[in-house]
Amino acid sequence: MKKLQNSLRQNKQKAQGNEFSKNRYSVLYTLKGQYQHVGCSSQEEAQHVLGTLQTDGHRIPIGIYDSQTDTFEWEIIGQYFHSQNLMSDPEGRLEEVLTVSRALRRRDGSWQPGVLGRASFFA
Repeated sequence: MKKLQNSLRQNKQKAQGNEFSKNRYSVLYTLKGQYQHVGCSSQEEAQHVLGTLQTDGHRIPIGIYDSQTDTFEWEIIGQYFHSQNLMSDPEGRLEEVLTVSRALRRRDGSWQPGVLGRASFFA
């Protein structure tokens, strides 16, 4: 966990010198069956966070939400995880993650980019 937080802080420091849209991206994942997210300022930072989550045995990475374009990019493990629900269709799964991503961003409007500190839950 400390390794992940240190890596996220380093990315945040790199991004501060460049022009980025603060918290434009949300990396969506699940932990203990609950949706959570990490705010990121750039696509590169979001990809790095997603890669870091893939090595965490407790978190299941779902993908990256782009708030500017209101789109979601699935991570292959997340797409597989969501496809296990036989009752939902691909459009329904996409709408679900878009709804969750928007709700988490509204709820956590004050979070800092790249900080995993306070968990964000969506029931």
